Amino acid sequence: MDTLFIKGFVRDVIYTPCFTTNKFQVYDITDFDINKAPGSGLINLGTSENNLAYSKWVSPKRTRTYPFARIYDTYHLNLKKVTIIPIIKDEGAGTQNNDRINFITFSWMNLLNIYVILTWYEDAERKPNTTDRITNQILNAEYVTEKLLEVSQYQMSALHWNTTHFEKDFENVYMNAVESYKRISLSKNVKMHVPQNHILKLEKFKKDGSFCLENFKYATLPASHSAALRESVTVHELEALDQHAKGVFSIKNYLGGEYHLTADEIYWEDGKLVIQESKNSSKKTLPSKNDIKDGLFKLIMFSNLT
Repeated sequence: MDTLFIKGFVRDVIYTPCFTTNKFQVYDITDFDINKAPGSGLINLGTSENNLAYSKWVSPKRTRTYPFARIYDTYHLNLKKVTIIPIIKDEGAGTQNNDRINFITFSWMNLLNIYVILTWYEDAERKPNTTDRITNQILNAEYVTEKLLEVSQYQMSALHWNTTHFEKDFENVYMNAVESYKRISLSKNVKMHVPQNHILKLEKFKKDGSFCLENFKYATLPASHSAALRESVTVHELEALDQHAKGVFSIKNYLGGEYHLTADEIYWEDGKLVIQESKNSSKKTLPSKNDIKDGLFKLIMFSNLT
């Protein structure tokens, strides 16, 4: 299958979600615990008609755990939307899963006006019968609630919040994550990935000793581009494709965002470029709802390309 490389620009985002639900659990902010809450829901701030719509990520990596599906569930609501993201997730030295948040996630949330709260895992259990894997990781719920209250009082756009939050809090949250995994390693007698690698990466995000969004951008974008290229040559046997070209997109916007994304198939039809997201299921008649919503979320970006 061929690969087409396309450059695009997003000027505005106009999109009506078409696979939605209004069945949300509503939590009072005073008893909200991010670890006990489902993937998305509503938070009551204590005054009439004053809610936040939240979603949470299991990992900073955008694949495998369907964070976009959870955001998509809240995207149609006329409320301030917040998404809660662990800044690092290490699942133990016996796995390849040792992920960090990247610039594409930051800029994607800015574009869609979604407020980000960075957080960290502070505890976990050693996976039974292993010495190098952990499970049941627990986020710092107190910090998340503190930031939710700050977001509820914030009067500017998600772009402004996210920029300030990353510049002011990124290094502190990041180092809390690194130190937590050191403690988990000692207290649970489990081997984790080398923490020094995270610290060395953090240094690349800095300028004059402080976290710098520009450095963060240029330190993480090449890896995102490489991941997009790898995905472009991956063929899923169960996806119904017509053997047109795969698409690799480099997209920018007015907010300084930059994105490297792939589409399963692209082709021209009646003078229009069709961008197709394909999903498959090996055991069921249809792909899961989360799989479908993940594809629909990416199409928000693709449908607003110029």
